[in-house]
Amino acid sequence: MKNPLQTMTGRLHSKSGMTLVELIVAMAISLVLAGSLYQIFISSTRSYALNQGLAQLQENSRFALKILRRDIRQAGYLGCLQDNAAYTNTLNDPTDFLFNFNQAVYGLEATSATAWADELGPADPTAAGFDGMNLIDPTGGSDILAIRGMMGNQLFFLETPMPDTSADMKLEDGTTGIDDGDILMITDCRHASVFQATNYTAVNGNLVHNTGTGTPGNFTKDLGRAYPPGAQLHKPTTILYFIAENTAGQPSLFRKVGLADARELVGGMENMQVRFGEDLDGDGATDTYVDANAVTDWDAVVSIHIALLQRTVSEVPGRPADNSGYDISADGNIDFTAPGDRRLRRVLTTTIGLRNHLR
Repeated sequence: MKNPLQTMTGRLHSKSGMTLVELIVAMAISLVLAGSLYQIFISSTRSYALNQGLAQLQENSRFALKILRRDIRQAGYLGCLQDNAAYTNTLNDPTDFLFNFNQAVYGLEATSATAWADELGPADPTAAGFDGMNLIDPTGGSDILAIRGMMGNQLFFLETPMPDTSADMKLEDGTTGIDDGDILMITDCRHASVFQATNYTAVNGNLVHNTGTGTPGNFTKDLGRAYPPGAQLHKPTTILYFIAENTAGQPSLFRKVGLADARELVGGMENMQVRFGEDLDGDGATDTYVDANAVTDWDAVVSIHIALLQRTVSEVPGRPADNSGYDISADGNIDFTAPGDRRLRRVLTTTIGLRNHLR
């Protein structure tokens, strides 16, 4: 007969589990695997954020440069007019910043974090008194660019000859696209006149130009020329580019067309530096690039060099802090110093010729 104690001991030996050493080894292996998976996850997350940031920069830069190139290439276009000197402006204060259309481009140089200047001296673009510019808090240290000319593709035609030099005109019956208060330019390719429409009736195409009303209004009804049938009418405008913060507090490139409010064009644009290429000897080629406050003759500007500092909207995890100084305009001076965040930044540069100033 078997001893009951021996039987119980044998059962205990046959059901023995993991030892403490085996448990510790298994836990160590699990921790190594978990750590590896965590590292893979973190690496993938950072790689995704980096690629997403690069894609965002690329997409925004393409769009910004596309619009800038399109507008700048149109600068100085006054329809079929070939001689900008053959030009009459009947608006009140014809040299007003927004309505001086025979000056193709203009700029304000950021001379500090709070000030701008042109070739005439200091200027305050935030003040309503600065020739009607009245911008929304442009970012200090960033330049301001103005482009003027026929920027749209709308074109109207005079149907009957003007009775005299006053702007009582007749367009084709039913012509649409003109509203009371529109700034218009009429040209017969030899002369051009700018005026503000005070009354337009689309049904019969009657277009009237009076004094005493409107903003900016007309100071005279005399256009300086009685235009013949077939004369072209366009809508000239001034487009302003500048950097400002959007409603979310992010720096953006803004675009202001004429008297309309400025609109955000592209987000993540932190700074803009503009230099103007002057043709000093009249051969149609740029001889030197200068800041806006050093331009000697705006009519001699034949190209524009634009540099934009672009950044991602969000910080990129794992990136080192950015405290770099950026020479955006490539003139040897630091234009912007990063605040130590972890955003991606890059400088975009492009040089664009003014087709209507090239000889």
